[in-house]
Amino acid sequence: MDAHLERIRSVGAAFLDAWVAVDGDRKVVDFNPNYRAMFSRAQARKLKGSTCCQFLKLSACEGGCLAKKCIDEDTPVRLDEVPAVLEGEDRERRLIASAAPLDGAAALIVLRDVSDAADVQRKYKEMLERETREKEGLREEIVRKTKELMDTNMELNRVQNELMRFKKGLFG
Repeated sequence: MDAHLERIRSVGAAFLDAWVAVDGDRKVVDFNPNYRAMFSRAQARKLKGSTCCQFLKLSACEGGCLAKKCIDEDTPVRLDEVPAVLEGEDRERRLIASAAPLDGAAALIVLRDVSDAADVQRKYKEMLERETREKEGLREEIVRKTKELMDTNMELNRVQNELMRFKKGLFG
């Protein structure tokens, strides 16, 4: 596993995403600065040797640990927009979590925080839904006003016809 860690460290230096390597017991054995930056200083000091879910709880791991599944099945796993909570934070984050097995006895987990993008998408969707409702409301208002105008026009035509009959009756 040490050879893998050296390779991951050298290649992982170019990663923009946070990564963490865990052993078969799900203990953190290494991570990059981006992973460490996700946590408070006090938590970051305790990361090595902690379990992968001690400070970062992925909702996807509630039914079975992502790292354990990856190691046991010896296959990569990817989950999109997984709700996650960092210990000590109230705000739920959205992460893309990918795990790849290392020699069947460890896993490399790569995490991308897409919370901001997910929030923008959610707000955009809400805005589109609101605009659609407002557009429908305007369409209904136009239909109602058009009907009112047509009814008024019919009433005016009726009154005009009455006046014409009255005028013919007077001047014959």
